[in-house]
Amino acid sequence: MKQTRNQLLFPFLMVASLFFIWGFCHAMLDVLNKHFQNILEVSKTQSGFIQTSVFGAYFLMALPSALLIRRIGYQRGILLGLMVLAIGAFLFIPAGLVFKTFWSFLFALFVLSSGLACIETAANPYVTVLGPKDGAAGRLSTAQAFNSVAYIIAPTVGGAFIFGQHQAAGAPADFHTLIIPYAVLGFVVLVVFGIFSLFKLPSIDGDGGEGQAADADDVSTHKAPLFRQPHFTFGIVTQFLYIAAQVGVNAFAVNYILENAITKDASGAALTAPLFAWYGSITGAARPEATAAYVITIAMVLYAIGRFSGALITRFIKPNLLLSLYGIANSIIILLVMANIKHISWMVLPFCWLFMSIMFPFIFAMSLRNLGSQTKLAASFQIMSIVGGAIAPPFMGFLADQYHSMALCFILPLIGFIAPTIYGFAYPRLLEKSGRAAA
Repeated sequence: MKQTRNQLLFPFLMVASLFFIWGFCHAMLDVLNKHFQNILEVSKTQSGFIQTSVFGAYFLMALPSALLIRRIGYQRGILLGLMVLAIGAFLFIPAGLVFKTFWSFLFALFVLSSGLACIETAANPYVTVLGPKDGAAGRLSTAQAFNSVAYIIAPTVGGAFIFGQHQAAGAPADFHTLIIPYAVLGFVVLVVFGIFSLFKLPSIDGDGGEGQAADADDVSTHKAPLFRQPHFTFGIVTQFLYIAAQVGVNAFAVNYILENAITKDASGAALTAPLFAWYGSITGAARPEATAAYVITIAMVLYAIGRFSGALITRFIKPNLLLSLYGIANSIIILLVMANIKHISWMVLPFCWLFMSIMFPFIFAMSLRNLGSQTKLAASFQIMSIVGGAIAPPFMGFLADQYHSMALCFILPLIGFIAPTIYGFAYPRLLEKSGRAAA
């Protein structure tokens, strides 16, 4: 018996709330790189290992999570992920009060991200199958919009707490301002854990839509093994390259904005872009790093707008075509960033988030289309492809350290945005080939 849209709305909203939590965790990374460069005097290459610890956890834990979720179900998988996430958040307390080392924070981030990997492995495919197939991309984009709201809040929290106080030269590292947001996060996650323990999500297998299990005889369900379905395999490669681009941009956006907005004249005196100085004054930023973090807040507002509008636009433009158009737009933006027009290019960079907004959910939903009972396993490979985010930042940091230019290292995001452009245009033919693949 089909479940109505109203019956599916509440479980959708419950799962969508999880997107807010991991959005906050991911967006906080955008300010951690610069913070650790300052307070622990690590290089840009070393700070890139923040993303390696986070997205490396996704790579290592996604497949075990999927196999576990196949045994215990979506809801118990979510509960397990929430508990591990809370433990990781609370590990920031001993990392900041006792160990006070870069590597202790990386371990806390790894544990936290292991919980996120389990949650995402369950929540993303659950949303795609919680309704009609044709609405999967838009539905996942809508759920990801909750993620975007967190992306707005997190840089503001980072700017106010982490960069909100001056650190005197030679003073011992003080991590109290970093501990507070993560301790609060841990308590919030425990509350969410309690709520999810009280309510039962509808049981769904496959991608039959409208809350039903997929019919094994459904002609739209592809019978071939996953890796003989090109719309899936190309989706994995595309997601890997896109995530490398997204995380790379996120990781060094603050560095790039500071380098482009604040330059030096022939005498060595600092020249600050007028708009950057004005924005710092109206936000009351204590330091240029805080101003840059607040610029990222604007970028995240654009990101949220893109997420909310993406689902609406798909009513008029097919998801694969919209993906390609946004890929083209971002490629142009990154070329302007690499041109490094002093006091100008930093203003262009935030628009990158507007066009990144739909890419992860669209690639995810498009690659999982018509996979039936293989959906959960396929989702784990999509989550594993997020390991692209572990590889790009250290490499970008190395290029920046080696050539003393943040603009040059954005060559990697450029490659990552070209990939969705190609995948979107090729998708109808890839999906057709998957349907013809032999079982």
